Amino acid sequence: MPKIKLYIACSLDGYIAREDGSIDWLTKYDNNPETDYGYSEFYSSIGTVLMGRKTYEQVLGFGNWPYGEKKSYVFTRQSEPLRREKNVEFVSGNVGEFVRRLKGSTDKDIWLVGGSQLVKAFLEENLVEDLIVTIVPIILGSGIPLFDRIGKEIRLKTGRVEKYGNGLVGIEYVVREWTQK
Repeated sequence: MPKIKLYIACSLDGYIAREDGSIDWLTKYDNNPETDYGYSEFYSSIGTVLMGRKTYEQVLGFGNWPYGEKKSYVFTRQSEPLRREKNVEFVSGNVGEFVRRLKGSTDKDIWLVGGSQLVKAFLEENLVEDLIVTIVPIILGSGIPLFDRIGKEIRLKTGRVEKYGNGLVGIEYVVREWTQK
């Protein structure tokens, strides 16, 4: 059965972006020839990409659409048309119902890219099974939190931990138990 995996970077104090959505602090750690922080291995293991509209628009701003060979779904509440890239479908409605149907119809793992509100919805629905979080050695002080008042306790089991020469730390977690608060 495929798993839904959150693969994301955040600051040491738990923010995935500045308050205005900027990730300028993160781009200082672009991939280099020595390491891609496990991204290539991870990306080859997934068949589907899921993200929220704001994340989609931010990725479009980077230039070429990087997920063209993967089926991508963008969750949005807006009715206005967004620029549609190759293999992208826009989804609205109940997140849990859609994702449970999707999970039953695919063989490869599913990547939850972000952003914060979609991560919250997935966690509220007990949909995330693995979390791969790269901690960036910076304290932003404020911004868009990775975990924003999800209303429950989630117990995790630590898996692989990878320390990189530039200070980034990759930590893999598996969800052990969901506890309603």
